[in-house]
Amino acid sequence: MRSTLSVFLALLAGSAMAAEIPRPSPDFAVQLAGGKQIKVSDYKGKVLCLIFILTTCPHCQKTTQILNVIQPELKAKGFDVLEAAVNENPDVPGFIAQYKPVFPVGTAGVLPALDYIQWPKDKRPLVPFIVFIDRTGIIRAQYTGADEDFFNEEKEEHNIRAEIDKLFAQHRAPAKGKSVSKSQ
Repeated sequence: MRSTLSVFLALLAGSAMAAEIPRPSPDFAVQLAGGKQIKVSDYKGKVLCLIFILTTCPHCQKTTQILNVIQPELKAKGFDVLEAAVNENPDVPGFIAQYKPVFPVGTAGVLPALDYIQWPKDKRPLVPFIVFIDRTGIIRAQYTGADEDFFNEEKEEHNIRAEIDKLFAQHRAPAKGKSVSKSQ
């Protein structure tokens, strides 16, 4: 049974790798309470972590708690988080009251979210979906709940911070007298 599950998860992870990375981020919109929308383009010039969750998912709740610690620490450097619940009829106000995110949490349709991450329509997705977008609006990395190495209980916070650090490092000015070559 375990080997069947491992094969299934490997297939899911392999499907996620089919997404084109890097790629320009579509201008995805998250609907907030009261009718206001926030778009990914509103964050141009900042490093953005866009996360799609189910409000009832323990893994999503844990990721929210991790980002709730990281975001205030790195906000002054230009880091922001935008979260969208993709479950049917999510209790976003209850989720916000319980987990007290310091960043906007709204809703989005599951199909637009799957299109955004370029998830194959014939594969069952696992949440959370986490997308890392650089200051110029390019998606540089993304992970789904199928990526057990990324969402590993002991390493998740470290993995998230490492992706954010990569994005900050992309646009650092070179030290005087030194040249920098771009690898991507």
